[in-house]
Amino acid sequence: MSFDVFFQTAHISDQTEEAVNPFTGETIQKPVGECVAEDERERLQKLFAKKGAQEPDESGCYLIEFEDGTGLELFFDGLAEGSEFSGGMAALRSLTPDIATFLYAVADQGNLVILPAMEDMRPIVTSAENAERALSRWPDIVKISSTEELLQILSGGFGDWSEFRDRVVNDG
Repeated sequence: MSFDVFFQTAHISDQTEEAVNPFTGETIQKPVGECVAEDERERLQKLFAKKGAQEPDESGCYLIEFEDGTGLELFFDGLAEGSEFSGGMAALRSLTPDIATFLYAVADQGNLVILPAMEDMRPIVTSAENAERALSRWPDIVKISSTEELLQILSGGFGDWSEFRDRVVNDG
């Protein structure tokens, strides 16, 4: 069980193609051309490698560990293979300043929108340029300029998740 933070490229496209929703069978319009650029991919690979995660494990997970003993799991399908990809996910079990600093760097280096899985979620970006790019999809986007701001935003959702986790574990 984890508190999940999703990342989506800020390169928003207005082009779509017809696709079938795998859950409902309904025909939908799916955005196309929304991929992380090659220089962004390289920056993300360097950032992950700097934390000791040069390649994903057999399940596609990059394990990031911090000096204080905390860590997180990253799932960025296609990053290592050079395939097109549009984002990823971080699975958190703790939230510390080191973790918030790393998440901020992931978003900043990859030009990614942060989408935490929490109530009252608002998309988060680290630059005015990315806010402008993503505004058409997320009109309530929040621009932050520090790790501290990110930590403050995520703390509420993480606290709610922690309470839920504790209830589930204690009831089991």
